[in-house]
Amino acid sequence: MSTIEMIIKIVKYVLILAPSLFSTHTWLYMKSPKYYFFVVRMFSKWRDTNWSIYVNYELDELNDTYSKIETVLKTRYEGKKYKREVNMINKKLYKCDGFNMLIKDDFGDGDYSSKSLYISITELNVTLNTAEEKLRSFRELFNEIHRTINPRNSSYNLDVYFKNGRNPFYGLMVQRLGKDKVNHFECHFPISSIVPKAADKINDSHLLRIFKEKLTINDSSFDILEETAKRALLFK
Repeated sequence: MSTIEMIIKIVKYVLILAPSLFSTHTWLYMKSPKYYFFVVRMFSKWRDTNWSIYVNYELDELNDTYSKIETVLKTRYEGKKYKREVNMINKKLYKCDGFNMLIKDDFGDGDYSSKSLYISITELNVTLNTAEEKLRSFRELFNEIHRTINPRNSSYNLDVYFKNGRNPFYGLMVQRLGKDKVNHFECHFPISSIVPKAADKINDSHLLRIFKEKLTINDSSFDILEETAKRALLFK
């Protein structure tokens, strides 16, 4: 068989198999979170993002919770530009190693109080190269705070905003329509489908949500939040 004949035979096989391969790819892309994120990994080019982290701790009593958290911060960030910039009864603002942490509570709200402590870290600039280290650092911080104050319940939320609208998580149909023609985009993935080894520890209501401008992850464990972010965002 000549080289030309061999090439023609290969092209024929490709043309025969192409439709079925494309159909399989489309089905997997729409149905399988693992395959979806694998494809995103192959074509993603994001570099700069802004993160916001929101934490909710439900407590039996407030007592000396603020001073306990402040001790954790002082120990972890000693010599790294640690400073308490706001010191109100039910609100504190700390500057720690390049980020601001706002802590407040609702214990003074009487019958409307949920006996909760809220922590927020916003406007955190994170690049592809620093994302994994940031996740590890915050996991260690919040796990230490959790052990120190021992809340009844906890919840963690991570919002990742993509700069200049470069969200790599749009689906095939959205890409074909064009971003400028989409007013709202929302897609949900159960975290158990992304971190299957921890499925027995994950509540079905804990989701990875993808919107037009951001990606959101929520869970009761920062360990699982970190693992989800690494698999979905960093494709680990």
